Amino acid sequence: MTIQTKEMKAAQMYRADSAQAPKSAVRGRMQRLGLTLLAFMLVIGVTGTASASQAQDEAAIRALGDNFAKAFVQKNPEQRTSLFAENGTFVTPVGDFLQGHVAMVKDFGSEAQAVTATTQAAFSNYRVRFIKPDLAVVDALLTVHNVNGPDGTVIPVIPINFFYVASRHGDKWLIEDGRAHFAPAPANAMTKSAMSQN
Repeated sequence: MTIQTKEMKAAQMYRADSAQAPKSAVRGRMQRLGLTLLAFMLVIGVTGTASASQAQDEAAIRALGDNFAKAFVQKNPEQRTSLFAENGTFVTPVGDFLQGHVAMVKDFGSEAQAVTATTQAAFSNYRVRFIKPDLAVVDALLTVHNVNGPDGTVIPVIPINFFYVASRHGDKWLIEDGRAHFAPAPANAMTKSAMSQN
């Protein structure tokens, strides 16, 4: 009888161990699954924070262009210049190379005579590309309406391709280098009829 009792105990022990083995395997899988989900959520959280930060940076970089256009219309060369780094550079649409705030204030001040009471300027078609988290290149279209031409006549529309490099300086973004080039004028009735005659 004692032999049978021992065998039963051994059999019972085996059954108890075999029942616990699947529970611990399930528990291990659940723990690994939980850790995997936690790691996934952390990665999403970090990525979401980076995306939110990049969206804020992009808004600040676009604001450089918008404030440039606003200061142009307001005839405020100091405000336009303040958007550039201290030793920043700018090439005007007519090809003048400006370096530093003093040169920019002087040139931007003389442009003020082109602004009329009905002048409007706005950026569109922004394309912002981050080279590094604190360095971006921007390509946009600046459209200026109702400005005085060199001969004094009002020019209804001037499209300008505007390219600039922006970098972070502390907690703000500044333009390091800007390039503006006259874009082809949009098609209108006069250009369409001239093209059809050629």
